[in-house]
Amino acid sequence: MWIEQTANGKYKACERYIDPISGKTKKATITIDKDTKAARKAAQQALTAKIEKLQTISSTADQDITFKELVDLYISHQKKTTRLQTWRRDENIMKNISKVIGDDTKVNKLSARYISSRFSKAKKENVTLNTYLSHIKRMLNWGFREDYVRDVSFLKKLKPYPDADRKARIQDKFLDSSELRVLLDGMEVTRWRLLTQFLALSGLRIGEAMALDNSDVSNVIIVNKTADAKTQVITKSAKTNAGNREVFVQAELKAAIKEIRSFVLRDQLRAGYRTDIFLPGPDGERFQYYAYNKYLKENSKALLGREITPHALRHTHVSLLAENGVPLDVISRRIGHEDSSVTRQIYLHITQKQKEKDNQIISEIKII
Repeated sequence: MWIEQTANGKYKACERYIDPISGKTKKATITIDKDTKAARKAAQQALTAKIEKLQTISSTADQDITFKELVDLYISHQKKTTRLQTWRRDENIMKNISKVIGDDTKVNKLSARYISSRFSKAKKENVTLNTYLSHIKRMLNWGFREDYVRDVSFLKKLKPYPDADRKARIQDKFLDSSELRVLLDGMEVTRWRLLTQFLALSGLRIGEAMALDNSDVSNVIIVNKTADAKTQVITKSAKTNAGNREVFVQAELKAAIKEIRSFVLRDQLRAGYRTDIFLPGPDGERFQYYAYNKYLKENSKALLGREITPHALRHTHVSLLAENGVPLDVISRRIGHEDSSVTRQIYLHITQKQKEKDNQIISEIKII
């Protein structure tokens, strides 16, 4: 070890080491405030630790990491980079996939044939297998980037399973304007009717709506936090600029907000509670997701003949905007999605239907 003095009057303790990847000699340094015997001793210990760390090859691709171990690492990464609902959903899906593939299966021995055979033995519907396929590809590609997986080229051989009902299901993911009106007209619980209308007109996620306080809602809705459906714990919203956004309040939404505030004021006076929550539950606390979800499913089944979830109202917002000619990029920014395959599918479905209507109109007229 040797000491070098820096331009600002401090010192650097230096030592050479061999880089394990390149084989070249490199220099490790530690800054110290003064050149004393005690400082040198501490610097030597710090340098030794630093060099040991630098000489440890970070790649784990040669290790016999199991599928379950990779799932755990992937979910740990998801917890740090995605919203609570997202990583919890991914965690459940990946645990199911791990059971199908085999928890103890060595990741670096996976092949397209092995994955296909395990999927076939699982006897799941093609729609489920396609979900599994997209998630396993996403995780293995992440593992490759992080040096847990040696090779992912075989993933190109894995193609989506035939799914003849996909188009029909796209239509089931949202309501058209007439269906929405039927649903709203038939909902007898005012609180849930107002929430349904608000979600369809704003495009907010259910967790984002749960987390709203009165201060978040004015001429725009400030979306920067979300509530967990199970615990109601408030956390920051998505870590992307798209997730944290301001949603413009158009005339219809403004009227819905006014109606919500009048309802909440009357409810507070009747029940004797005080709250700053934008739309509280019957007890004055944040509303219960499961109570609303149950009510929405039961009423949509009775009124429309099919069950919908709160998230379908977000998709409904997409369809209503597309129906009115709003461009896809504008819709994506409004709902906080920079890139969503479902949003694109709904948009294309609606615009295609609109083109067919336009063609029908033109086909029925005589110009000359």
